[in-house]
Amino acid sequence: MAYTLPSGMKVGLQVAYVDANGNPAKVDGDPRWEESDKNIILLQVDPQNAFQATLHTVGPLGQAQVKVGADADLGEGVKPIISLLDVEVVAGEAVAGVITPVGAPETVSAAAATTRRK
Repeated sequence: MAYTLPSGMKVGLQVAYVDANGNPAKVDGDPRWEESDKNIILLQVDPQNAFQATLHTVGPLGQAQVKVGADADLGEGVKPIISLLDVEVVAGEAVAGVITPVGAPETVSAAAATTRRK
């Protein structure tokens, strides 16, 4: 199920790792954050803590994914571990109304125009 975020909003994200039993676990080095579609979302990684980032909506509605990669091997080898977050950007709160004509203009009969003036 995707995380729903209204357009024009941002939210903080944090990645944490666990072992097979749900205990906190470490990874080798800092995680690497990516967004699948920079036209929908942008990430800003915290320069003080690479395990945290802020997810910003760009404007358009749509679906995107946040991907965080890390190295689970604490030694010299590399064992990739990938974490994913599906994001759906939806319309934000209404701030204006738009009135649009519907259909083609039609002729008003003289009798109808007179009746409406009274």
